[in-house]
Amino acid sequence: MLREVLEGLRIESDGLYVDGTFGGGGHSQAILEQLGVNGRVIGCDADAVAVARAKEIFSTESRLQIRHGYFSDICREFAQENLELSGVLLDLGVSSRQLDSDQIGLSYRESMPLDMRFNRESRTESAADIINDYSTEDLATLFRQFGEEPAAWTIAQAISARRVRGRVQTTGDLRQTIEGVIPGRFIIKTLSRVFQALRIAVNDELGELERGLDCFIKQLKVGGRIVVLTYHSLEDRIVKTKFREAERGCECPPGLPECQCGKQRRLRSTPRKPLRPTAEEVRANPRARSAKLRIGEKVAEEGSR
Repeated sequence: MLREVLEGLRIESDGLYVDGTFGGGGHSQAILEQLGVNGRVIGCDADAVAVARAKEIFSTESRLQIRHGYFSDICREFAQENLELSGVLLDLGVSSRQLDSDQIGLSYRESMPLDMRFNRESRTESAADIINDYSTEDLATLFRQFGEEPAAWTIAQAISARRVRGRVQTTGDLRQTIEGVIPGRFIIKTLSRVFQALRIAVNDELGELERGLDCFIKQLKVGGRIVVLTYHSLEDRIVKTKFREAERGCECPPGLPECQCGKQRRLRSTPRKPLRPTAEEVRANPRARSAKLRIGEKVAEEGSR
């Protein structure tokens, strides 16, 4: 949805834009192409490999700055630096490179260490720690809450039984355990949901999204826009809720002669409903079929009356 992203950001030639999920840099490159000599992009990524690769590929691009870390942490740096942002992009999808990496362990298609941490410096608990140390009840809750997995309890029991024979160390160990209790016609969707749940838990993705949205909305200048691409309902629900919170104005009881709470509307969704990929894009890239794009425009500063 590159065209929709760029239109949603409504890029100004001398603006300051943040790509909070830099990845391979495709979105940042497209933004840079629309900026003038005074425009800037700050790219953020928690994945050290992605950061190193970006610094090498974009070494001659003076308008691009790369920062290593989770985007909510980096946004707090922006607040300390008093940076006023023209636009923010958060593409919450996992890249193909990350899925294929044998260092992170996100994919169930190959056997690799069960880790899933994008940033090992700031995340101490790996997916293997969760699988081997959580109780059956806690595992079931995690799979149900973050993966929306119907067979969460059955899978959690199977993992607990498997741990009696030794630690679950690899993605292959986990897949084999799940395959033992889930019928073949359901296995791919089930594996996707379980691995998603573990990845979300390990990287605190939903908490990261909530903190990041709160911070970025504050750091946007009036007229600036935040564009968020989500790929599953848990993420989209958070974005929808945060946008609605920022869109609300006065919350005083009806009948008061004037506002006492001081709360003002800070954001407006434009359009009201999320955008979806075209049929042509889905045919070209089936992974885009679940994407939803929401756009918010800053309409007032915090606390302004």
